[in-house]
Amino acid sequence: MAANLISFAWGLAEATLFFIVPDVALSLIALKGVGLGLAACVYALAGALCGGAIMFYWGRADIGRMDQILDMIPAIRPWDIEKVRSDLRASGIRAILFGPLLGIPYKIYAAHAHMIASISAFLLISIPARIVRFVLVTLATPYLMNTFFPWAPYQLRVQIVLLLWIIFYSIYFFIKRK
Repeated sequence: MAANLISFAWGLAEATLFFIVPDVALSLIALKGVGLGLAACVYALAGALCGGAIMFYWGRADIGRMDQILDMIPAIRPWDIEKVRSDLRASGIRAILFGPLLGIPYKIYAAHAHMIASISAFLLISIPARIVRFVLVTLATPYLMNTFFPWAPYQLRVQIVLLLWIIFYSIYFFIKRK
């Protein structure tokens, strides 16, 4: 139950103003069991959809202020916001499927989606846009741990996963520095 609550809250937070993906929590939860991790994915998705809806309506109400707020979030640069606008104009709602896989935060797409889509279309496309990566991380984490560290006890696996996330985010924040 705690894993699901954490996943929901993290999904909601990251879809709005938080800047660390729920994949971090999901990868750690998956170390306790794939079934537990997959259930947590559904809760992270539910949180992300709630957060996405908040951003959708907030952006629709005042996109200028929303862009100012987005620009204050670590690793969101003004050209990321412009890229989202450009992608949405060029590819329509489908842009939401690929942008977050390329390191552009979902929250920017959520805030700008009102320009080209209804809330229902946005939420529908958000399901595969969010869940695919959540599930991949959840399945890959125990697989990789069992493949490369079959001898490692649970606590060491947690430390390895956290170290990998620290390395990932160190690189990500270096690349996305303002």
